[in-house]
Amino acid sequence: MLGLFVLYRYLGLVTLKVYVATNDLFTMDLLNMHPFVKMLMFLLILIAAGIADSQLLIAILLILFIAAVKMQFKVFWTTLRRARWFFFSIFLIYAFGTPGELVPHFPVSVAPSFEGLHLALLQISRLLIALAALNILLVTTKKDELMLALYILLQPLKYVGLDVERFSVRLLLTLNYVDEVAVSGKANFSFRHFNDIHSELEAIPMVDIVYFEKKHFNSIDKVVMVLMLFVLGVMIAMRFL
Repeated sequence: MLGLFVLYRYLGLVTLKVYVATNDLFTMDLLNMHPFVKMLMFLLILIAAGIADSQLLIAILLILFIAAVKMQFKVFWTTLRRARWFFFSIFLIYAFGTPGELVPHFPVSVAPSFEGLHLALLQISRLLIALAALNILLVTTKKDELMLALYILLQPLKYVGLDVERFSVRLLLTLNYVDEVAVSGKANFSFRHFNDIHSELEAIPMVDIVYFEKKHFNSIDKVVMVLMLFVLGVMIAMRFL
């Protein structure tokens, strides 16, 4: 998950400025929703995209695509444009590397398979869903709220030895650094920049205080959580029964 957030930030989504129309009830509900609930929705969408069939996947993709474009078209389009070579690589790997019935009358000697084309489009659709869902999450969630959601989500890992507070600070510093890199226009981002991140993380005091603003769950949050639990149960039943 951390890698996905860092990749998304680096692709140019670090300059987000939320624009919300006053008559857009859907966006207003998302803004007022508890960040933990929005994080659970994001994870549920990823799970649904991973197990959905082609028809349901297309429906999810269209809904999220329309929502992401409506909320922040320029930023979302920039992400897709910069990730085009990644999508192209995925397409080539699956289309030409999957065994099956070859596409006839292909102009070159090496031809893709029908099964490979299907898998390539399937994987690209899932990646597009993940990017669109993440775009919606970041547009409607402030950074401190995002940290609060991750902090709550990772609380059970305290019992297996994870320092949740320190991990939250590390994640926040990582995202801040990637933000600065993208805003400063350093297009030639490379792995050496992670050395700077590591240096900053090592400078964090072992004893520190992390403040999170307490936010209560409203009625919409409770209804959404019940609906998500129902949808998750339906997906599990359809998958294994």
